[in-house]
Amino acid sequence: MIAGASASVLLVVALVVLFIYPGWLVSGGFGKTRLAAVNTGGQMGFINPEGDWVIQPTYETAGWFNEGLAPAGDLTRTGFINTAGEMVIQPNYDETSFFSEGLAAVKQGGYWGFIDKTGEMVIPSKFQNESYFPLFFSDGLAGVQKNGRWGFIDKTGEFVIQPSYDEVLFFTEGVAPVRVGDRWGVIDKTGEFVAQPSYDQIGWFSAGLAPVQMGERWGFISDSGELVIQPTYDWAAQFTDGLAAVSVGDRWGFIDKKGELVIQAAYDQVNNFNEGLAAVRMGDRWGFINTSGEYVVQPTYDRVYGFSEGLAAVLVGERWGFIDTSGELVVQPVYEWVYNFSDVDTKGVDYLIQLITQNN
Repeated sequence: MIAGASASVLLVVALVVLFIYPGWLVSGGFGKTRLAAVNTGGQMGFINPEGDWVIQPTYETAGWFNEGLAPAGDLTRTGFINTAGEMVIQPNYDETSFFSEGLAAVKQGGYWGFIDKTGEMVIPSKFQNESYFPLFFSDGLAGVQKNGRWGFIDKTGEFVIQPSYDEVLFFTEGVAPVRVGDRWGVIDKTGEFVAQPSYDQIGWFSAGLAPVQMGERWGFISDSGELVIQPTYDWAAQFTDGLAAVSVGDRWGFIDKKGELVIQAAYDQVNNFNEGLAAVRMGDRWGFINTSGEYVVQPTYDRVYGFSEGLAAVLVGERWGFIDTSGELVVQPVYEWVYNFSDVDTKGVDYLIQLITQNN
């Protein structure tokens, strides 16, 4: 039928693809649209997985797409663009975060507030942020700092958990780590402690567990505060893909949720698993292993990011490119620096955390 179709029929099909499924052009097929911010000649633009420019490099700064928009602008003022490269929220802000649950944190006059996707300031700029992490909403709440103390607000900007903490992380799986003095604990969304502030350090929860430091060793607690993996490691990270990176002395491996070392501590450095693969360093070179500990990409790169949307950024000499999960270099290393690929419309705190940790 297709082989014998008339030119007019084929034209109609093409128009349907272009206007009903515009994402097809930048995704390589129907479905998700994947873009990566890259820097060339000091300017930022966005490419698709084939390495073609989708948004020309015309910005001095840009971030990743989330919920259909990405921050972009010059070194002093930032706004938000759509996937066509149109500035849909004007660059009126000193700094911006990214959209999460329909809102994005923006900084004006030294303070942070939140805008919606029309650019309306729905939560006035009155908060501080002296944290490593950007401000964003997760589980309907955002950790914010006021007068040097941290609490959590809802989407009306009202404090639902009063600013009484020295530091907070963010809510995942209904709980959030908070610091009181020099000790960390865990609260639920009512502000009640599910784990008293008794830990030296703590990570966020993933797959029902969070890494905690007790003295000089790390273990894991459950979201009810129970110590489920004893503190026997020199360092530990979050669980992803069912495994968590841990260090034993100066070597790194991976444990399962029983606390068993399923990938031996044989690496100089590792990143978390994502999409079934983890970056590992041997000597001064990086490669990737699967969850069985087998190399799928030999350690040949100077630096790498983790996999995101089937691709991983790799540094070759002084330039960045992208490889696929077979290790094939699918976007040549010609960029001065890059962010990982993201699905432009994806929502959810797990995906956001992945982007934050991989791109910093």
